[in-house]
Amino acid sequence: MIVRALIAALALVVGAASAAGAAGFSVTSSAFTDNAALPVSGSQPTCGGGTSLSPPLAWSDAPAGVASYAVVLYDPDAGGGPGYVHWVTYGIPASTTSLPANFGAGTTGHVGGANGAGALVFAGYCPPAGNQPHHYTFTVYATDLAPDALAPGLTRDALLTALHGHVKAVMSLVGRYGR
Repeated sequence: MIVRALIAALALVVGAASAAGAAGFSVTSSAFTDNAALPVSGSQPTCGGGTSLSPPLAWSDAPAGVASYAVVLYDPDAGGGPGYVHWVTYGIPASTTSLPANFGAGTTGHVGGANGAGALVFAGYCPPAGNQPHHYTFTVYATDLAPDALAPGLTRDALLTALHGHVKAVMSLVGRYGR
C-alpha cells in the first residue's frame, strides 16, 4: 500500500515521457545501503543518541538537461499511515552530485524547504519505541528548473506541485530505523 502510493506520487511528478530518461539515474549513500539500517547519527538526540545529522547522499547518471536537484526525506510509516516529512531541500545546482553529512545546516548551494514541523532544516528520525523500524525514503529529483527558480520554504506538497512537468529523473533510497 505504501509503496503503491509512493509510486503513484512519483509518476505524477515525473510523467510517463520523462520516466524513460531516468533509466540510469541512481542514488547512494556511504552511510547505509538501500533498505538497510540508518546510522544513529541521523536520529534525534532523545531517540537513540543521535545528533539529527543528515546522512551523505550521492547521485549519478542524471539525464541531459538537468539544471538543479531537490531532495525530500519522507517517513511513510509515521503517524500510523499519513507519514512525516523530515527534510525538504531544493535548488541544488546541477554541478552538485553529492551532499555531505549534515548538509543544509548553515551551508550554501541549496534552498531550504519546510519539514513537517515547518522548520527549514533536517529533522532527525525518531519512530515510537517498540514500533517496527520505519522506512525513511530519501528521494532525489533531477529537474530542469534553475537553482533560484523556487522560493524558500516550500513544503513537500508545494514542491511536488512546483516540480510538475519539470522532473527529468527521480530515484529513491530507503533506510530503516527503529528503537
